[in-house]
Amino acid sequence: MSTTKPVWVGILEQQLKENPKALAYAFSTLSQDGSPKVRHVIHRGITPSSILLTTTDTRMSKPAQLHHSPKFEIAWWLPETNVQFRITGQAYTIPSSFAQDDNAGHILRELGLEGKEEAAAEWWQGKREELWENVSGHLRAGFGRPAPGTELKDAEDSSKWPETIPAQSDDEKEKELVKTALDHFALIALRPTGVEFLELKPIPNRRTQWKSQDGKAWTELKVVP
Repeated sequence: MSTTKPVWVGILEQQLKENPKALAYAFSTLSQDGSPKVRHVIHRGITPSSILLTTTDTRMSKPAQLHHSPKFEIAWWLPETNVQFRITGQAYTIPSSFAQDDNAGHILRELGLEGKEEAAAEWWQGKREELWENVSGHLRAGFGRPAPGTELKDAEDSSKWPETIPAQSDDEKEKELVKTALDHFALIALRPTGVEFLELKPIPNRRTQWKSQDGKAWTELKVVP
């Protein structure tokens, strides 16, 4: 099914071509007590319906925070072209159990995917496995280690952790480690409803905003930088 691409998506894709190393952005969520929490994450792609993708360990704080409140904001600086994107919207965690999750239908509706190719939970399971194949073995190994943020009582214990693991394995012992790590590997699907694009190279600088109430129809506004 063809999907009309929002103007800002085309601009973002072009900027990423010109800034191929600028894949990290600041991703802010709300904690259960309402305080902001921010960290840098890696951009993992854009779906045909303009959903941004990143990944997380299900044992980290992001999934619990997004379950409490799906609201997010991104600040993304691309240095080669001196531009910044600020993106707001709602984000949802897509875990290994998503296809069997009773809440999957609700999340897919909240992402605005009715009638689109990403409307099936199986599509997301396939995308999760695809990204698992694409990340480095070092990153995959992190999902098979003790839960991030838990107390490390003996630093020497970390020397026993796997440094890298394959995406798949035929070795029985390694296969169990891969399964455990993959179970902890989740996608975060970000549905933008507001985008701001700041250009600092032109003189005078330029600032453009796009807003959407439903994630489908976008309005554009030029504002003073």
